[in-house]
Amino acid sequence: MDGKLFWRDPRVALGLVKPGRSLAVVLASALLGFLLTVQIHGALTRPPATAEYGRNLSIATIQRLEAEQRSLKDSIAQLRAQIFARQQAAASGATSLASLSEELERQRMAAGLTTVRGPGLVVTLDDSNRAVPPGDDAANYLIHDYELRDVVSVLWLAGAEAVAVNDERVVASTSIYCVGSTIIVNQTRLSPPYQIAAIGNAQQMETTLQDPGVLKKLKSRARLFGVQFKTAQDKNLALLPYSGRFDIKHANPAGK
Repeated sequence: MDGKLFWRDPRVALGLVKPGRSLAVVLASALLGFLLTVQIHGALTRPPATAEYGRNLSIATIQRLEAEQRSLKDSIAQLRAQIFARQQAAASGATSLASLSEELERQRMAAGLTTVRGPGLVVTLDDSNRAVPPGDDAANYLIHDYELRDVVSVLWLAGAEAVAVNDERVVASTSIYCVGSTIIVNQTRLSPPYQIAAIGNAQQMETTLQDPGVLKKLKSRARLFGVQFKTAQDKNLALLPYSGRFDIKHANPAGK
């Protein structure tokens, strides 16, 4: 999945903000946005992930980088919470702003920036438990990044409203790729088993996944090599918000 997402305050386009109104909120949001850009963007940037790059990293370096990444994600979540709190405070004083706040909340949900709950389906993909016969290709017994991408795509097509892979929320800018034998989602290293949780019509999504014409290669490898492909309905899923960053290279606020 490849896409870009940018956020702007729709109150300007709607004509709800006039000169002098909600100045404190605008300044606070601008300050937080600046801090988010300056403090987080540079720290989260990593060299292009390649197989050679992954092989050269020591275990200690990987652990240090992952600890730093978790800390930075927490910082992003805190800054976004502050922005949201100020937006809520601004909306409490006027009916029009309250209505706008509701729309912003809907957009935050669509962008994957809020925790969502509801019924849905959990798809589990895992490597095979079988021993690799001499002379056989070990890759046949492993789950690959393209299989995660295929399952996620089918779930979207089947009506999923929100998707996460091992608690990494899938948003417009999410990428799923591998470095060596490691699968990376949202710049986070994941290990099997891979649990893909999707909120939506569980029966519809499961029926689509079980269609013989869908995911033929994955199902064939499950039969021949024992890679695991399981589905289970869940009446009360909870998907955490996206905690990574959004790369904005070409987008500008409307009117500029």
